[in-house]
Amino acid sequence: MGENERESPRIATNIEIKFREKGSFIRSYMLNVNNGGLFLKTEKPMHIDAEVTMHIQLPDDPETMIVEGRVVWTNKKSKVFPAGMGIQFIGILPEHKEKIKAFVDANLKEIKSLSIM
Repeated sequence: MGENERESPRIATNIEIKFREKGSFIRSYMLNVNNGGLFLKTEKPMHIDAEVTMHIQLPDDPETMIVEGRVVWTNKKSKVFPAGMGIQFIGILPEHKEKIKAFVDANLKEIKSLSIM
């Protein structure tokens, strides 16, 4: 899916999350997120279509959300972008989807309020 085909805005983040890889959990960072998925920084991206279980805790939220995703693209480390994988949400509770949407919306409003027009 190209940048212009995204259904919702994407915001930059640096939130630590855990994801399951081969039976064990690995700590990593979510570098951006939107209502449909996220980019997960990892030196060893999983293969396309691999299913991923993620434990996500948004700032100021005591709940850890368990979200299922599918790897839809990968990136090897380059000078302009870190190694990692784009993950599309495929199993997410409606209330968790709403929390992520509210988080994205709140951060977009904050960014716009700080921007010089």
